[in-house]
Amino acid sequence: MYTIEPYTPAEASLWDATVETSRNGTFLLRRGYMDYHSHRFADRSLLVRDARGGIAALFAAADQSMSGDTPDEIVAHPGLTYGGLVLPPDIYGSEVVDIMECVADYWRQQGRKRMLYRAIPWIYHRQPAEDDVYALFRLGARLHSSSLSSVWLTESAPQRNQNTRRNIARGRAEGILVERSTRWRDFHALLSATLAERHGATPVHSADELYRLAKAFPDNISLHTASAPDGEMLAGTVIFSTATTDHVQYIASGERGRRLRAIPVLFDALMGASTARCFDFGTSNENSGRILNHGLNHQKGGFGARGVAYNVWCVDL
Repeated sequence: MYTIEPYTPAEASLWDATVETSRNGTFLLRRGYMDYHSHRFADRSLLVRDARGGIAALFAAADQSMSGDTPDEIVAHPGLTYGGLVLPPDIYGSEVVDIMECVADYWRQQGRKRMLYRAIPWIYHRQPAEDDVYALFRLGARLHSSSLSSVWLTESAPQRNQNTRRNIARGRAEGILVERSTRWRDFHALLSATLAERHGATPVHSADELYRLAKAFPDNISLHTASAPDGEMLAGTVIFSTATTDHVQYIASGERGRRLRAIPVLFDALMGASTARCFDFGTSNENSGRILNHGLNHQKGGFGARGVAYNVWCVDL
């Protein structure tokens, strides 16, 4: 049937090649990105081989931390927005059910009691690939948490509401300039101040980490800024681009940027330039999705974005 093997660095090229030709893999699941977080999470990824020794699927997973403080739990994937099974184009649902059962049995034999599975949202699928969600149902999975993202389909009309259109017009009247930028340190300083002021938080990535990741994935990670005519950075955002979706990873705006409506101008320009199928503003939640920031959700909805769930499933092993 299927053979489960722990991933080792020797298979990095094979892993990346499988991700590139898969139905649902993105650059976040390439080893260059996953291994960048290896100092925070102990990698537990798997190769699933068929009877002929070929790759039937990949399984991106890790422990919650390097400390091993939750030895009974495996997460797919704690350091990424999503993880789990990466599916080749020529595998069917019945086979995915068998693969998921083999994966669950593997973790059971490893002494794990629970698997948390961050399903890859459909907006990132190059071809339909929710076979894994059905397989989770067959395993008796329950919904562990859910966060609501706001997504705009680029093929549809802009559908900005009246307030958003008014803010865009006011910002344009201020002469705001939107451009792709390399001012990572300036942006990170603005981001840090924004997160501290509004959420009492700090960025997950340092300025150097963001720069190095952008350098490693220049076609996928980009910084875009909105500046005043005098050159001051008013707002900025980091975009993670995949084959199907432009995803907003970070947003930052200072007091002057908010006053001059820099964010509406910035996103209006980025949405207009996007060639992806979807433009994902990201989630608007706290406490594992149990709290929805209504103001933020409405702000994103003002651009015509509507809800897509980012779900985490739990399987008792």
